[in-house]
Amino acid sequence: MYKKLSVFLISLGLLGGCSVANGIVTDTTQKITTTLSASRSSSEKTLTPEEEQQLKEEKEHQAMLNELPEVSTTDWNLDLVNNWTPIDQDITIPLTTLPNGYMIDERMKDAYDDWMSAASEAGYEIVLVSSFRSVDLQQTNYDSSIQRYIDQGHSAEEAKKMTEDYIAIPGGSEHHTGLAIDIVDADWLSTGKGLIPEYDTQESQHWLVDTMADYGFVLRFPQGKEDETGIEYESWHFRYVGVDNARYMEKYQLTLEEYIDLLEEAGK
Repeated sequence: MYKKLSVFLISLGLLGGCSVANGIVTDTTQKITTTLSASRSSSEKTLTPEEEQQLKEEKEHQAMLNELPEVSTTDWNLDLVNNWTPIDQDITIPLTTLPNGYMIDERMKDAYDDWMSAASEAGYEIVLVSSFRSVDLQQTNYDSSIQRYIDQGHSAEEAKKMTEDYIAIPGGSEHHTGLAIDIVDADWLSTGKGLIPEYDTQESQHWLVDTMADYGFVLRFPQGKEDETGIEYESWHFRYVGVDNARYMEKYQLTLEEYIDLLEEAGK
């Protein structure tokens, strides 16, 4: 290329009546040389590692947006309730009562029944210990927890903080939606250990996590996502969101808060 460029420049020099041998070139030749040099420098520019990483992350993020299911943040099964987003108490939730007396949103009942039947076939006796909860009942649980910690010798401020690590502020509990369930297996429940993170040491909990998305459920408060959810890790708390949403959230390890943010970014 540069050989051709030299011949081209010499030709320009001869045509312009200048002596290339004496290092004299016309203004036109100089401009062409400068332009080609700048072009060559630009084409050879490499990205820094930071720029490459940023470009990679941008491509991955765009791929996530492109892969979003055809859903909307206004869908009933994506109702977001947390300590920052209280439930709209004017909404009427279509509840159904299960044989054990607990209530859930009737629109998720078939999925729940199918999941529990599959658990039974796999050899696990799963027990529902909490589902729909009214705001008034949540207030009772919240107040009782605070008082229990105070009785143990903690200050009122400490008791409030310890309570809110696991119990949502009244009005901010997912249980208000009728879409949240607390479940453990009967053997674990019989030990008296109840709803504690260590339930994830049990095979039944692993089975639940491995199969949940196939029935439209997600582990609502996963480990390592406390900043996003505002609630400590709960190995027993599952939430119905629908199969498409659950599979997407599982694939990209998203909390409901993160998923809703992504949907809103995409204008859904």
